[in-house]
Order: sequence, then C-alpha cells, then structure tokens
Amino acid sequence: MTEHNTENKTRSTLRQMIPGVLISLLVLILLFRFFDWHEVIEALRQAEWIYLLLVLPLYFLSYVLRAFAWWTMLEQAAPFWRVFLTMHTGYLLNNILPFRLGELGRAYLLGRDGLGFWRVFSSILIERAFDMIIAVSLLLGALPFVFISSNTQHVALTVGGVVMLGLLTLYLLARNREWALAQFGRLGARWPMVLRLGKNRLDAFLQGLGALTSLGRFLRVLVSLVASWAIAISIQFLVLRAFYPEARMLYAVTVQGVSALGVAVPSSPGYIGVFEAAVVGALALFDIPTSTAFAYALTLHLMYILMTGSFGGYSLAISRISLGEIFQNVKRISVQR
Repeated sequence: MTEHNTENKTRSTLRQMIPGVLISLLVLILLFRFFDWHEVIEALRQAEWIYLLLVLPLYFLSYVLRAFAWWTMLEQAAPFWRVFLTMHTGYLLNNILPFRLGELGRAYLLGRDGLGFWRVFSSILIERAFDMIIAVSLLLGALPFVFISSNTQHVALTVGGVVMLGLLTLYLLARNREWALAQFGRLGARWPMVLRLGKNRLDAFLQGLGALTSLGRFLRVLVSLVASWAIAISIQFLVLRAFYPEARMLYAVTVQGVSALGVAVPSSPGYIGVFEAAVVGALALFDIPTSTAFAYALTLHLMYILMTGSFGGYSLAISRISLGEIFQNVKRISVQR
C-alpha cells in the first residue's frame, strides 16, 4: 500500500512538472534556431575570464545583504547564519523543483524551528514584493533610454503604480490586522468554504507583514535589498564586459530588470531556457550578437547555480533533514495552499 501511494505521488509530481518543462523546452528550441553553437563556443573561448574572478566576492556580498533583509523582516527571530543558509537551501530547491517551490521549502525549513510556516512564508512574499518594485523601477529608469517614446514611459509608470498599490495594500492589511480578520470571519459566515483556508493561517500571514509597519525596519529592508540589487547589476556588467568589452551599465540594468521578471514565468527547475531567453531578448535591444548574448547568459546561469548550490548543499549537509523529506513536505504544503 505504501509503495502504491509513493508511486501515485511520484506520478502526480511528474504531471505537475510537465507544463514548466514544456515551456523550457519550447524556449530552448526557439533559442537554438537563432544561434550557431560554433559561435557560442568561440564567444566562450574569447571571453576575458578574469572578470569572473572579480565577481565572486560580489556574489557573496549580494547574498549577505539579501539574507540581512530577510532576517530583518523576521525581526531577528532566528540566527543570521541560519537564515543565510536556509535562503540558499531554498535557491537550491528552486534549481531542482519547478514553479519556485523552493520558496515553500525555505518557509518550511525555517518555520519548523518555531517561527511557523505562514509567518516565514509571508516574509518571503514581502521580499518578492520588494523585488518586483525594484525590478519594475529598473525598467522604469532604463526603458526611456532604450526606446525614446513617451508611451513606453507611460506603461512603465502604470506598472510601477500597480506594484506600489499592491505594497500599499499589504501595508494597510498589516496596520489593520483585526479589521482584516473580522472581514475574513464575515466571509466565512456567509461562505463556509472560505474558512477552509484557515483563519489561523491568515492571522500568521498578517503577523508576518509586521515588517511593513515599522518605518525603521522597512527602511533597513529596502536599503539592504536595493544594495543587493546594485551589486547584482555590477556583477551583470562585469560579466558582460568579459564577453562584450563595449558594454555599458545601461545594458546590465536592462538585463537585470528583464531577467528578474522573466524568471517569474512558470518553467522547469532552475529556470532553464526561460532565463537565457530573457537575457538574450534584453541584449537584442542593444544589437549584441545572439550567440554572444547566449554565451553570456549560460555563464551567468551556471555561476548562479554553482554559488547557490554550494551554500545550499552545505546547509543540507549540516542539517538533519534529507532532500527527500523536504520535497515531500513541500509537496504536501503546495497541495494545502
């Protein structure tokens, strides 16, 4: 019976992965039609690899700042090093599981230490909200220099306004927690199925939004994430210079914004294909050869996987939980959501 249940779970997981895998395969097939492998290999051979050595400490600093932001959102309720390693375990899981299920994984891992899953998960949603605002802001600043058009500025401002409205909504919910719970209770009285979502979960979620109610904490999170993004842009620029010496900082800003939004699309584990397509598409705006752009994207992607995989693997090695156990719990949580 147990073997039968395990087999059914495996089949269910594979079915869930199919859409993302198909998207990545489709994107990769389209990419393969636009470049020559010989040109890609030649671009890799001619790259100035010294630039890659320069970015390694920048990668580490960027992740330290991001972990500090998450640690601040959690109100220092867990040791910083624990938060740092758990964050990378989540990134490692994102490289293995589809649909960014690694976010559920790190919420589960840190939540089981007493913080609670929904409190940790809400802090991750806040982090993603900040990331979205920063990514849109990058495009807001870069696109007018790429396309000289008032319509482009209008679209960017509209998108930025929508994101800001979403963050304001989260802020108001955090400041009016009792009101939000009361409204949820009224909906539950009218439609009992709503209560199946769990009032306790909503309470924990709103509690996690407390990071938005403290101006000092809000500013520490914002400054840390902005600094992390600034370093990430510097990494993009340095690596791009290795492949395209005439690169400008504008190119890196555009790539960072487009790729951050691009990987939000459902895809196979590790954003394979989708990330490369976003980077190649962004660099096409500056007439950079497709093969050069693809070689650059592959290098960036591999560096990300190696960096996050190293810390994530170390985190798993020193923990008392197996990858299989995390996977099963993430599956259970994703079904319950």
